[in-house]
Amino acid sequence: MMMVTRKLAMVLTVGVACLALGGCYDPQAVNEFLKTSQSPVSSEEYVFLPPDALSITSRQVPEINGITQVIRPDGKINLPLIGEITVAGKTPRQVELAMMEAAKEYYEQTDAVVTVAAYNSKKFYVFGQVGTPGPQPYTGHDTLLNALAIVQPTYLAWQQRIIVVRGSRPQDGGYAPSVTPSEEDLTYFRRWGEWRETPEHPRETMIVNMWAMVKHGDLSHNVYLQPNDVIYVQAHPFAKVGLTLQALLFPVQPVLEAVRAPANISNAGK
Repeated sequence: MMMVTRKLAMVLTVGVACLALGGCYDPQAVNEFLKTSQSPVSSEEYVFLPPDALSITSRQVPEINGITQVIRPDGKINLPLIGEITVAGKTPRQVELAMMEAAKEYYEQTDAVVTVAAYNSKKFYVFGQVGTPGPQPYTGHDTLLNALAIVQPTYLAWQQRIIVVRGSRPQDGGYAPSVTPSEEDLTYFRRWGEWRETPEHPRETMIVNMWAMVKHGDLSHNVYLQPNDVIYVQAHPFAKVGLTLQALLFPVQPVLEAVRAPANISNAGK
């Protein structure tokens, strides 16, 4: 009892001293929360793809001023006076130049300002032990921790082994994958995580400890996501046992419920 009292008195003494000194300010501790200079975005210049929507402003060509359109599946939009213009695969500036060139048939001076009205074409995907699995809109500033905070891993999640998979380029599908990933991607994943590949399906796989990020503030693996990244929140090994048993017993449960129902009805009538 005497020892506990002495420790308590020591803690109170240190606390009072800290208050007297202005709260025990620790510059090193504060500096740990400051960021060094880094890129604020994860993507290059935005490229339109269906079904993105774009808005147009023009002072010289009133027919297209104030128009907002969704890009058709064929990658085109249809504008008054100008007609059809292919915008898929182009940056906003490239679309502006195409509109200005087409409008020169009717006006000596042309202008156009194109902005993205809806970012619908780019997504990343989350599967596994999360509350809201499925595609998530890609904004260009999506980090892994931000994505996990949105989809909410369940209590069954293996928080120390979150898997992020990034396919070889091109990533939109419909192409035979190249056997050798780009050197840029290899450098990225050698630095930040574990990298694996097979000749048939080259890919980069990163294993992230979400618990370290949340518990200890270790954000060294809180990487920017890229379009078409796949986040897989696997079940904890102990949870996998329970899920396996549940899967094995699931076909039996409806039968058991059907057997219990007549018995319950019979007992209720007595």
